[in-house]
Amino acid sequence: MEIDCALAVGVATPEHVALAEELGFTRAWCHEAPASYGDSGMALAVAAGRTIRIRIGLAVGGHWRRSATDAESLADLAARARGRAELVVGSPGGTGRDPAAHAAEVRTELARRHGLTGLPTWLAQPGASAYVPQPLGAPAPRGTALRTVVEVAPGADLERLVRRLRPAGLLLRPRTADVGVELAEFAETVRRMASIAA
Repeated sequence: MEIDCALAVGVATPEHVALAEELGFTRAWCHEAPASYGDSGMALAVAAGRTIRIRIGLAVGGHWRRSATDAESLADLAARARGRAELVVGSPGGTGRDPAAHAAEVRTELARRHGLTGLPTWLAQPGASAYVPQPLGAPAPRGTALRTVVEVAPGADLERLVRRLRPAGLLLRPRTADVGVELAEFAETVRRMASIAA
């Protein structure tokens, strides 16, 4: 099972992404919300230079910007992350503009302006705490739910959640100032749970 994290942007974000890679996380996503956070694109670009394996996602949601602006940020990240960049659209349980429509617009801009196609894209599911991959240019195939990444709250009963939902991955959004400790504890809990199930 994959473990992923969604990080708030700050000066320490590149170090948190590097730590997540060290701990075995598959993905690190940062939300682009200029009114709330610093420059996600810049933080992720620095993180891309400090890592080699972890997938790095620019998450846009809730407060939509123009698709061209998101495409610019993603094109820069894609160049720096060397095949590890991802687009994440929407916030789990969020409302507002259709995430699939915005993702399609961003992909169109990426192709038209930058010649970039095939960027992996994840969509938040309205009313749920899950992200599902969006196939490139096609409706979601049957079985997409098997690749769902479920966002978990700190202290959640992970064993029960995994038995019930059988997700492909679990996503942690650290809630305290000690992000490194939360990442390490989450990784250890998921590893321990996986070894018991095996």
